[in-house]
Amino acid sequence: MGGAIVLSLANSQKNLPIDGIILIAPALWNFSQTNTFKSFTMKVFSNIFPKLKISGKSWVDVKASDNIQILKELSNDPLFVHEPNFRSLYGIIRLMDVSYEDSLNFFKNPNYETLLLVPVRDEIVPRKPLLKLLENENVKKNLNNQIKLGVYNFSYHMMLRDIQGDFISREIKEWIFDKDSVLNLKSFTNSLKKLQNKKFYHILD
Repeated sequence: MGGAIVLSLANSQKNLPIDGIILIAPALWNFSQTNTFKSFTMKVFSNIFPKLKISGKSWVDVKASDNIQILKELSNDPLFVHEPNFRSLYGIIRLMDVSYEDSLNFFKNPNYETLLLVPVRDEIVPRKPLLKLLENENVKKNLNNQIKLGVYNFSYHMMLRDIQGDFISREIKEWIFDKDSVLNLKSFTNSLKKLQNKKFYHILD
């Protein structure tokens, strides 16, 4: 949820002492607007059973990365949240709802140079809510200007931990040193069209 938090901050604070923003597979999702019943259900359960923990291990089948070794290590990491409670899950939904509106406002008038990296094979966050943002005419004009959009056809949600994650890290490094140079890279060529035309991998897309 780091990307969502950063965009809400950037939208409200116009003079942060930063050189730019890097968004890697950000969870930009108007969940309550597109899943009204599920959002209401989560709200009810978060109030009745706020501390009840749930696990999706037996019924949620998604692939976060193609790096199986990393996934195994995370599954055994005691500091990783394996069973969130209803209160924290509904908190994430509320955060996404607010951040989605903030993201639209920021993308319309980005006051910081922004690098937006999107994995095509994301099974954690649906792509259509992001497309809705990027297809807004007031946002489109900023693509390849203040906002550099990179699309990675074989990457998953945890794209920097994927087997080819180092390749993406090198492109991030290139943007840091020369923000316009990435426009010559394949990942940044016809990027919006790629997002529109590539196969969708999330169950809600």
